[in-house]
Amino acid sequence: MRKSLIAVGVIVILGAAWTGSAWYTGKQFEQRLPALLDEANARIKTTFPEAGVKLAVQDYHRALFSSRLNVVLLSDGSTGDNKPLKPGDEIVIRENVDHGPFPFAQLKKGVFIPSMASVQSRLAETPFVKPLIAASQGKSPVSAVTRVGYSGDTVSAIDFAPLDYKDADSLVRSSGGQLNAAIDHDLNKVTLDGALSSLVVAGINQFQQREQVTLHDVSVDSDTHKGKQGYSIGDNTLKVKSLIYNLDGKDMLNTDNLSQVTTATEDGDKLNVQVAYSLDMLHVQGQEFGSGKLTVKLSNLDAKAIAQFSDRYHNQVQQIMQQTGAADPAVQQEQITQALITNLPLALKGSPYLSIAPLSWKNSKGESAFNLTLNVNDPSQLPPGAPATTPELQLARFVNKLDAKLTIPLDMATELTTQFAKIQGYNADEAQKLAKQQVQGLAAMGQMFKLTTVDDNVLSSSFHYADNQVNLNGQKMSLQNFLGLFGLFGAPDSPTQPVQPQAVPQP
Repeated sequence: MRKSLIAVGVIVILGAAWTGSAWYTGKQFEQRLPALLDEANARIKTTFPEAGVKLAVQDYHRALFSSRLNVVLLSDGSTGDNKPLKPGDEIVIRENVDHGPFPFAQLKKGVFIPSMASVQSRLAETPFVKPLIAASQGKSPVSAVTRVGYSGDTVSAIDFAPLDYKDADSLVRSSGGQLNAAIDHDLNKVTLDGALSSLVVAGINQFQQREQVTLHDVSVDSDTHKGKQGYSIGDNTLKVKSLIYNLDGKDMLNTDNLSQVTTATEDGDKLNVQVAYSLDMLHVQGQEFGSGKLTVKLSNLDAKAIAQFSDRYHNQVQQIMQQTGAADPAVQQEQITQALITNLPLALKGSPYLSIAPLSWKNSKGESAFNLTLNVNDPSQLPPGAPATTPELQLARFVNKLDAKLTIPLDMATELTTQFAKIQGYNADEAQKLAKQQVQGLAAMGQMFKLTTVDDNVLSSSFHYADNQVNLNGQKMSLQNFLGLFGLFGAPDSPTQPVQPQAVPQP
């Protein structure tokens, strides 16, 4: 009997302690809401300055073990065709909050980690999202369960409901998917992983043709943190097992295992960004065109200069896009291009590098590859002088070093060109004959202008530029002489005659 009384007493004490903690953390959560809201709106303003939206909290009700509130995304009052929400539009997220230290929602899932709160979120039906809810068969298209730690860190499990939306001109159909997100209290460290089984998007293009893109097995994996200069540092991976592009009911293009891996690193006050693409197979109208890889790297970027370039460029673009009246799209595009050119010298501070290593394409007959390394001059460090009025002076002013190498097996090029000819309507024999003629003609032309060489049935070219001197396939010449080979930028500084091409081996 005494043991039972002791057990009951312990339970009562624990229950009282839990009740007190739940009340306290609920109160703490309520007190932190205004600061969290202000911080979220500041982040939105900084990250998406052109969106014209803000967050608000409505209908907050706090009880002992739980609270309820609505988080509302609405227009900040600014207008424009590029604004996702117009004044009066609202996206309402209903939040049910279970207080800690052991929220009931987490206990039911078998999670016994002490937490400030567990938040269940779902979209409410407003006029703006009503079509989406109808397409999700009356369910919230997005829902989430988030565990909020006492430090402010959050772990979320986000579910996307199956979606089937269709009108006269467009279609969106999704199998639904999941996204897991872990975000620390100051939004510095973010980890994401998620998957989507299938997504179909269709519509009518400007030529009144029906286009449809189908994706299968899409996955995302991201692990980033904020670096010393305020940029996201880390890895992002996006994979698509299959992508199909259909035009007017015919599959025009589809890919196997397409992936993009982005890596950002920090070295002191310098940034390095690498983007790597890979593709296992490209099919064009039923023809196998081969596989490819592309890796592009920007290094030695001055972080502060990049931020300054980004701010100025985006501010100017925003002003251009906000022009009232019937603005000519061609004129707007010209203004945007000019804004990029005007501000680009800011991004070149510190003399950054661009490398492509490699751009490659492979089919059953071989693999072609292109590699490039470009080091540009820092415009702010160039000595003052007369304006660069000729192409060679402009290149010498902005380019410090340039190295490039190209290798193309002729059999590989012939096979690729044959496939292009087949999809244009030629039969197999005609396509191969035409491809041989075209590849041999291009190889001969490259040799005539000393741009390429052919050895062991492989076309190749190497180029090196530094200090106003060019080394092209082992032949040294001035930059002006090199440009004069094309007859486009004036005569070379010394007589240069095209050489007769070597015999190109028959594929």
